[in-house]
Amino acid sequence: MHSRVLLISLLVATVSGNIIDDLRPIASSGLSAIKNNKDASVDLAVKVNTKRADDEMCNDAAKGNDATAAAADAGDAGGAGGAGGPFGKCVPKMIFAGGLGNRPETEFTFQSSDPICSEGQQEALNPSIIANHMKNVVDTKCDATDEGKSLAAAAVAKVAAIQDKDQSAADAWNEALGLA
Repeated sequence: MHSRVLLISLLVATVSGNIIDDLRPIASSGLSAIKNNKDASVDLAVKVNTKRADDEMCNDAAKGNDATAAAADAGDAGGAGGAGGPFGKCVPKMIFAGGLGNRPETEFTFQSSDPICSEGQQEALNPSIIANHMKNVVDTKCDATDEGKSLAAAAVAKVAAIQDKDQSAADAWNEALGLA
């Protein structure tokens, strides 16, 4: 049974390199059970790139019970950059929250609260990954003005200069864009 699980897990891993880290617990529990000739329950709920947990963000915003929803609401509540502002149809606000993308509530990661900006990019532990992705989206998908594109480029540099991977990085991004 476990060899089948491992074979299936390995086949899935070859299809998408994005899920290898998600398969390690499955593979290690399966190998341990095989070595000990025991059956072990193995969770096959493999996470495939959840399209950046857009569904979660929408669900959380509808429930109104999460940091993501609060950040999205804050971004929509005015501030520079709403529809028609320098960022066009986007509000590229960075959030730092626990539990994004099926991670444990105690694991904090960075992401954009804007569905357009978060599309195609999972949450990340490194704020520069999210900053660079959001800058690219602002440049290509948001119909941003030249001012908005310049602000995003400057914000990427500010985030890169911050060594801490905590709320201060998200705050620096948001302040640089006038979204704090």
